[in-house]
Amino acid sequence: MPKTALLGGTLIASFIILIGYGHGIVPIILVELPYPMAFLKDIPFEYKYLATPSLVFFAGHILYIVALFAKYPFLLRGSLAVLWVGLLMLVWLIFDGDVIGVFALISGIPFIICSVILFVKSFIKKTEPVN
Repeated sequence: MPKTALLGGTLIASFIILIGYGHGIVPIILVELPYPMAFLKDIPFEYKYLATPSLVFFAGHILYIVALFAKYPFLLRGSLAVLWVGLLMLVWLIFDGDVIGVFALISGIPFIICSVILFVKSFIKKTEPVN
């Protein structure tokens, strides 16, 4: 398993991906819980298209936290892939002419860097020196 600082840094970087909301910006962690619940209960929201990406991020974060404690590399890689899909869904909104995708792309750069390094390091196995 890769270093703890890289694991924690990737988690924090994924929590602080910014999205445009109303007249301001908020980190994705603040919309992860209310939006999927609103989507399931059919409560009308102004930005209803955020429900699916926030549900994907929520599932990715839960899977990532489980992977931290389970210490299975395939679980870590899978959770990173789910988080990448969530970020891709937010960035795809750029093509619809929405500012949310721009905020997500710019604030997601630290997450992209940390997660790619973590993904590559998860394939590298440490070998013990032979005396």
